[in-house]
Amino acid sequence: MTTPITAAGRQKGVMDSAAARRAAGPVSGQAAGQSASLAASQQAQATHPTSVKVALLAPLSGKSASLGQAMVNAAQLAVFDMGASAFELMPRDTKGTPDGAVQAARDALGSGANLLIGPLFAADVAAVKPVVRESGVNMLALSTDVSLADTGAFVMGFAPAPQVERVISYAAEKGIKRFAAILPAGPYGQLVGKTFEQAVYHVGGSIVATTSPDNLENVTAHKDEIEAIFMPLGGEMLHKTTAALAQAGFEAGRVHLLGTGLWDEAGVAAHDAFLVGGWYAAPEPQARESFMKAYAETYNQSAPRLATLAYDATALAAMIARNGGTYDIRSLCSPSGFAGLDGIFRLKADGEIERGLAVLEVAQGAARIADPSPNDFRGR
Repeated sequence: MTTPITAAGRQKGVMDSAAARRAAGPVSGQAAGQSASLAASQQAQATHPTSVKVALLAPLSGKSASLGQAMVNAAQLAVFDMGASAFELMPRDTKGTPDGAVQAARDALGSGANLLIGPLFAADVAAVKPVVRESGVNMLALSTDVSLADTGAFVMGFAPAPQVERVISYAAEKGIKRFAAILPAGPYGQLVGKTFEQAVYHVGGSIVATTSPDNLENVTAHKDEIEAIFMPLGGEMLHKTTAALAQAGFEAGRVHLLGTGLWDEAGVAAHDAFLVGGWYAAPEPQARESFMKAYAETYNQSAPRLATLAYDATALAAMIARNGGTYDIRSLCSPSGFAGLDGIFRLKADGEIERGLAVLEVAQGAARIADPSPNDFRGR
């Protein structure tokens, strides 16, 4: 799919919701400032009639084509909602492979792209980085692999380390001092495990035991000492582990369960009462839920969780274009940050992203906000 998407095709009524009002707008937003911004935007559009071109690199063919198309759909909603008249979104098919991503990036740059959004997968991002470096055009990658972050190569995904730090800090504020962890194998488990250790020591706590989901003996042996168990697990592995803990004699409500954004899925406790009352760090859900509703009404299907990344990246790009800005480091790395569907965020010069996260509590229905996310980055 290479047809450009412009704001001229805006659909009336799409996203007239809290999501649209918050999407990638500046964190500060007083009425006078908004009026001045509107005037500046109108003047910029009058003096800069040439379209700003932004490419979205996504897998539009191959096994991940449905995910890639969902990212394009979300980006299209952002273009319509932001109403940047001199803005052109150019979807490019990465085919879900590193070679395809490089070809897509080169094609986009050859077509005059001023900014690249995507690709999604870590291997694709790594392959495109040299192309970005050579071109001097910045990239908002939609991966969660923070090791790929670099000057000019921003990683927009949900980095796990801040989630760990946020939930451990909150648990400590509630008086919890003795922690255990059940960590998955692989790079993700190693990363969150290291962050968990540092976070616990930072709050003055102690680690009673650590283990893997396949061998819970080291945790069950210290059952009476543990106040909270950190479980950065998702899906079937999460539910198998909670069942094993219950069978080992752990009591729901007596030991606090802690998680990451892997728990941030609808109905996570629908068939797992042991999770009820657990805490995890993630963006507040309200703006995202408005977006999900609008997406379903527009496209007659549910949006995947990662669709909000494409929306926020595109909305940010459209807002900068609407205000007559360019995609340089100064514009992208505004110290005040931006407000998106997944809460406030700001890009850092080293390519990483900082997000304002809430702590959510698992419930039988929708998760409730135990500790809200910050409204701005003042003092941070």
